[in-house]
Amino acid sequence: MKKLLFISLTLVSFSLSAQSILGRWQLMKQSTCMDEKVDNPNQSEEMDELMNDFNSMKKRTPDVIEFKDKMRGEQSTTVLGKRKEYNEKSFLYRFDGLTLHILDKKSKTIAATYTVEEFTENKLILSDSNRPCEVRVFERIPE
Repeated sequence: MKKLLFISLTLVSFSLSAQSILGRWQLMKQSTCMDEKVDNPNQSEEMDELMNDFNSMKKRTPDVIEFKDKMRGEQSTTVLGKRKEYNEKSFLYRFDGLTLHILDKKSKTIAATYTVEEFTENKLILSDSNRPCEVRVFERIPE
């Protein structure tokens, strides 16, 4: 019985360690609430052209976020969070597999919360808990 319990605990710990958020992640796609409002099948061709022009003006520099041990992280640009208090390149976080909390550096209180829509070894999809229509899709950068 002890062997069965030991094997079960070993398998559970192995599966949890295989699903670590630690590492570098590149933002591949980001949708906002405005995308849903603007994406109308009945809109005119002029509006389609205008939206295509607008999307082509987006910057081409990849957005990368790195989750490090001890609940620390860094981002190349402001990928997560928009408020001035946590708009820095380094941040603190707490991740439990279902939610990602961005923490205030001084007080360690939750500054932003993201719901994990999908989390695999190479893919992470987050939606803003306050605005579920804002979704970010990340892919792991191999090291």
